[in-house]
Amino acid sequence: MSRKSFGNTPKTIQNVFVLLLLSLFACLSTFLVTIGAQLYRNSVDSAEMNNTTRIMTAVVRSAIWGEDGGDIIVEHMDDWGITTLTVVEKYEDETNYKRLFAYEGSLLESYTDDELGFDPKYGEPLCDLKVFEPEINGKTLTVHLQASDDTESTIRMTLRAGGADK
Repeated sequence: MSRKSFGNTPKTIQNVFVLLLLSLFACLSTFLVTIGAQLYRNSVDSAEMNNTTRIMTAVVRSAIWGEDGGDIIVEHMDDWGITTLTVVEKYEDETNYKRLFAYEGSLLESYTDDELGFDPKYGEPLCDLKVFEPEINGKTLTVHLQASDDTESTIRMTLRAGGADK
């Protein structure tokens, strides 16, 4: 006659304990991967927002600094409902205009002269931009910008060679 024992043997308890440890490890690993993915997404979103701000401000600053030798004025183009930041360069008997403006979701740059009329559709796109609001007070240029992702920024520059006041 053989004896059968009822209950858990030490080997069964050991197997259950190992199985519980593996399950706990799997759950914690999944949790850590999920948290890491969320942190990565947040850092990518933050970097993208910073890049958008940096690009739109750098484009405006470099466009103005590159042409700071001429007269810089703010023009209100009521026909198109836009405000332009215009650099006026006079050469002997002709006048050239470089305009920066926001139109249909982009920051555009336009080069025209006295003979060629201004039309915002013919501007060269520089970057995505919803709002471009330039303002000149003395030699200080202030431009309020809003990107397509609603990131806002304000640029303040002192006009060096050109500018509104002579």
